[in-house]
Amino acid sequence: MTSEEKDSDIMLDPQFIQESGEVYRNPTEVQMSQIVLPCHANHCGELSVGQLLKWMDSTACLSAERHAGCSCVTASVDDIHFEHTIGVGQVVNIIAKVNRAFTSSMEVGIQVTCEDLYTDRLWKVCRAFATFVSRRTEAGKVQLKQVIPRTQMEQMEYSLAAERRRMRLIHAEIITDLLSSSTAQLGTNTRF
Repeated sequence: MTSEEKDSDIMLDPQFIQESGEVYRNPTEVQMSQIVLPCHANHCGELSVGQLLKWMDSTACLSAERHAGCSCVTASVDDIHFEHTIGVGQVVNIIAKVNRAFTSSMEVGIQVTCEDLYTDRLWKVCRAFATFVSRRTEAGKVQLKQVIPRTQMEQMEYSLAAERRRMRLIHAEIITDLLSSSTAQLGTNTRF
């Protein structure tokens, strides 16, 4: 990829906008890049999924804590579909940013790409949405400030975050109902 192509990608990248000659970046955005070493790989020389999940969680947690101004914990991560493997010597790039904040929880969008430094090739690995909950402080429960979307992409993610939350809550309710009906049928009181 030439420097002109990289510059045009930045201008097309929805995370950046030009405002009076300045580049805007979401204040909750956290970027992490990590070269894959043999200690991060499995027996096939590919990045261990567990290691990638750890990096994704760490990056997303930093984004959540930047927004909340206090310690946060991971509550859930939506489905993740890996499109490509990552080999030893390649670079993993992770970008995380808060899409929307609710009362004490927030959705953080995570995007993972991989690059080969020798061929200048860049490709998408996966995308995920994690829910983080702010931890109580000594003063009590934390009320999160709202996210104000500034770009069209941020406005879309903001709206979609509410819909994804609604779907997560429905899914949790369905699972609870299934578990209670199955334990009632079995005549047991099994807790998971």
